Amino acid sequence: MIKTYKSYLLYFLMLVYVSGSIGFVVNPPFFSPFTPYTLLLTCFVFLIHSPVSVKKFIFAFFSVAFLGFIIEVIGVKTGLIFGKYSYGNGLGIKFLEVPLIISINWAMLIFAGITTVSRIFANKITVLIVASLLVTGIDLLIEQVAPKLDFWQFEGGLPGLHNYLGWIGVAFFISYFFYPTIIKGNRTVSLIILILQIIFFTSLFIFI
Repeated sequence: MIKTYKSYLLYFLMLVYVSGSIGFVVNPPFFSPFTPYTLLLTCFVFLIHSPVSVKKFIFAFFSVAFLGFIIEVIGVKTGLIFGKYSYGNGLGIKFLEVPLIISINWAMLIFAGITTVSRIFANKITVLIVASLLVTGIDLLIEQVAPKLDFWQFEGGLPGLHNYLGWIGVAFFISYFFYPTIIKGNRTVSLIILILQIIFFTSLFIFI
């Protein structure tokens, strides 16, 4: 029964992303406030399909999210890691000028990326490098629409190479020590979530 509910939630999440892709194109002001809740739902679906009974997995996930938040705060305050940027109001509640949902979403993308790439490669370093490039590629895609959705804005417009090198490094090192736990995640759900986010932001990039 629990497995059935998990499947229903995954199908519902797919529906949310499809309707959101259409809704953002048709009426962005109406759908934009739902963004933080959609990301929270995505994280919830990801976690319930993961080995949540394993305390190490939960600890690793929220440790990566917390470290990601600290890095974001440093990045916003100093501009040293990713360049000079600031967050808007499109991602909901902020603490220390950083939306609380952003670090959770990046943790999910990093976990999903590593779990997915581990299906192809066996070597730890190779998986971490490819997954870091994959997650940074998704960030590159999101960057194209982030200012329009009031997610964040870089000083002078779009970010430079500095930002992407920063994210590759952060994604690699922030997950290095948690790797044995991360790869225990659900590979199928990880892949689905990555595809949903790629399709969603690609559609926004094309149509808005």
